[in-house]
Amino acid sequence: MHARPAALLLDMDGTLVDSEPIWHERMRGFAREQGFAWTAEDCHWTTGRPMEEWAAVMRERGAALELAAIIARVAGDVADEVRDDVPWLPGSLRLLERVAELGVPAALVTNAASVNAQALLAAAPAGALRFAVSADDVERSKPDPEPYATAIARLGADASRSIAFEDSGSGARSAVAAGARLWFLTTQLAHAPVPAERTLGTLADVSPDEILAALG
Repeated sequence: MHARPAALLLDMDGTLVDSEPIWHERMRGFAREQGFAWTAEDCHWTTGRPMEEWAAVMRERGAALELAAIIARVAGDVADEVRDDVPWLPGSLRLLERVAELGVPAALVTNAASVNAQALLAAAPAGALRFAVSADDVERSKPDPEPYATAIARLGADASRSIAFEDSGSGARSAVAAGARLWFLTTQLAHAPVPAERTLGTLADVSPDEILAALG
């Protein structure tokens, strides 16, 4: 009987791509259109949270759309912009190229919508990310362990050997609760809210081969 493989589990916004500013800009634009305020503090609060949470606040403040329509509008605008010009964070594209070259099991795990995840999958090197687990694929988003547990199960991987890269509190909690090893990126927060095996500024702070060696 073969041992289950280790896998790489990669968050999207703030981990692979610098898309948080795009989300914030599109949220503020939607709020202006709908006639209510959406501050920098509001934007910061949304980072890593399930989309239903910030959409519900927008609706409470006066958005004249249902939750699903609010999410579809904002997420669709973000996906269009990312698709046109992917804002890769330092080191992320290099890692994905090496993962594709070696055939390492890897998946995208995000609280964003499927349209956002698919835009990133299309932009990534062929074969780097086998699939995405988005908010549309689970009943409970991060910080619940379901997104990471789903990705691990689909990859047929050993959670305790796999490494999850995260930059948000909810994502870190989700990965650890699913049994994965956490490597935390400080693109949004100075410290991980739960114990991390390693803390990095960006993926450029470690070589792809060092990451893959750590998988064992």
